Amino acid sequence: MLKYAILFILLTFGAFFLMDVIGRLQLHPVQYLLVGLGLAEFYLLLLALTEHLGFLTAYIVSAAMTISLIGTYSYFILRTPEGAFTIATLLTFIYSYLLIVLHLETYALLTGALLLFVILALVMIITRNIDWNEAFRFDTRSTNK
Repeated sequence: MLKYAILFILLTFGAFFLMDVIGRLQLHPVQYLLVGLGLAEFYLLLLALTEHLGFLTAYIVSAAMTISLIGTYSYFILRTPEGAFTIATLLTFIYSYLLIVLHLETYALLTGALLLFVILALVMIITRNIDWNEAFRFDTRSTNK
């Protein structure tokens, strides 16, 4: 399970990064850190709850808690219900996919490679019209005269 942790944490950060760039939100590194801590909490919750509830129930409870936490936080930092819904949907997909991969042990590499291919294709499609030089150029001039 832990071998997939970095992949799914990076996918989540990637989603926030794309929303940051596309929406020109300028999220602060502390906000990324808090999201990362929320993601790490999933694994701690899973470990602690598995001892008492069994793996599947613990997984579902931990995932639901993490998705709720980060989805709610996303509402405030992304400043739109659509952004929060997108993040919550993405996390639901990620955690559902991870559970499936864990049950398909012999096909884990294949399903992981296919997922990464699809995600890369989607990122390329979504970002095809972004001027990356402009995306990171923030106007520092004062609007007051």
